[in-house]
Amino acid sequence: MNGKGVQRKRHSLRFQILAITVAAWLIPTAVLSYYILTVLPRLRERVTANLTLEADYARNAVAANIDSLFSMARDATYDGELLQAKEQKDTGILSSTEYVRRSRSYLERKYGREGLCRFAVYTPLDSPELLLYTQSASTAMQAYRAGIHGVLMEKAAGIDTRCVFLEDESGLYFLRNLADSRMNPFGVLVIAVNRDALFRPLEEVRSHWEGENAFRLRDGMAESMPALKEGLQETADGQLVCAWRSENRDWTLDWELHISREPVYGELNRFWATLLILYLVLVPVVIAIGILAYRRVTKPLELLADASRRIEGGEFGLTVPMRGNDELGMLGKAFSGMSLRIKELIDKTYKEEIALRDSQIQALQSRINPHFINNALEDINWQARMDGSEQASRMVSALSVLLNATMANREKRVLKLREELEVADAYIFFAQERFGDRLTIRKEIEEATLEDELPLLTLQPVLENAIEHGIAPAGGGEILLKCAREGESLTITVVNGGKELDEEDRARIDTALESGSTGNHVGLGNIAGRLKLIYHGQAGITVEKDEMKRTVARITIPQNRPKERRA
Repeated sequence: MNGKGVQRKRHSLRFQILAITVAAWLIPTAVLSYYILTVLPRLRERVTANLTLEADYARNAVAANIDSLFSMARDATYDGELLQAKEQKDTGILSSTEYVRRSRSYLERKYGREGLCRFAVYTPLDSPELLLYTQSASTAMQAYRAGIHGVLMEKAAGIDTRCVFLEDESGLYFLRNLADSRMNPFGVLVIAVNRDALFRPLEEVRSHWEGENAFRLRDGMAESMPALKEGLQETADGQLVCAWRSENRDWTLDWELHISREPVYGELNRFWATLLILYLVLVPVVIAIGILAYRRVTKPLELLADASRRIEGGEFGLTVPMRGNDELGMLGKAFSGMSLRIKELIDKTYKEEIALRDSQIQALQSRINPHFINNALEDINWQARMDGSEQASRMVSALSVLLNATMANREKRVLKLREELEVADAYIFFAQERFGDRLTIRKEIEEATLEDELPLLTLQPVLENAIEHGIAPAGGGEILLKCAREGESLTITVVNGGKELDEEDRARIDTALESGSTGNHVGLGNIAGRLKLIYHGQAGITVEKDEMKRTVARITIPQNRPKERRA
């Protein structure tokens, strides 16, 4: 095989699909190998890092919550509102009732909407029986007073101005003594901590990793705690333990998260197994894809390519044996339809070009030299006048007009309405000579339409059709010819008062208008065909019956058509 043949084979669709199929196996193989050897270890490290980062974030969020509790407790001293209310009560400025109202208002404003606080209780040291609390504590106050309140007051006596945590079965409490500027205590503030809100970040981490939490919160007054090994460790039984400590001078939080390996590394292990299975089944899948691609893509496209080359060589109307409802099947059907349509259009265009060259009415067309006929008619007309036969002279003049329209103007496709009316008048002259008083013709011609354009021999065939198929069978009648402008179109209406249009005539006329047949209504079919060719569907002719059962032929011709195309 020479070099050009090898190059052609390499550029063939079959060779390209084979190359794509092999690449479809080699590329995934390389990608899977890269994932197994490189990416999976990195993913393992990232999972571990994500766990550590998530735990750090949760620990910091809890630390921020604890600091917020300390800040809320200190504010009760630093704000000075509770101390000021007490001093004003002691000096008589505030009544006891107003003192209680102002103290409760401060507690409600400061702690009533805090998510970390279930409720807050303020106890003045000079009135230990008086418990001022937020509205949220209303239902819990009886149990609080009977249960933990006494323990909290005893604890408060020994903590000076520091803050401590105290927990029992009723919940977690945060305790602080309130002091004046001389550091003399004047009251005790108790905050019932919303434990769920305080430790929610730790619970979210536990839920995410399906583990178990163990944490311990101590205040600055608790005993010192042993050292804690922080970070992620793996135990002998295959469990993972994450340990962290957060602390400052006021509090310390120890947190341990116990997790099994499955939630952390299970997805990675399953991913590794999936990649291995995919690698094993990749070979038969690629082979099947190659076979399918050849049968469903390569072979149909080769058929299309061969058919295209044959059509290019002039074999029009060629079809390809492609079926199915997929894209290629539809493409094959469309290709076959297009090929047949091209052949049809070529045949039709050829016939239309022939029709455009020889579109004059067959009954009036002549191949005799027009100059010879005109000269002969002039001689006959001159002789008739010399003999005093005016009627014969008029008949010869009318015939001359008709022959001139059919022969001298054969190369002229459109003309002015006034010129077409001259041809129509010549025909009308012969018709009236034929029928005499039995034929009445009325005209309603708008002056503005005389310069409008229309195809040659448009009026005469319509008038002839009306006389031959309407007036003649009825023995006489009236024909009305109207020319008017409607918008940008010239409308010509011929009303035939002769024989009524029956169903048989209706069918023949419809066939002639639709297909341009050459039956009894050759004139109408010829006009319809020429209007379609010249005006590309913008002009048309219709034949209907009006309310008086007269036959009405209406021709509509646009006056903004492009310049005519010469044959």
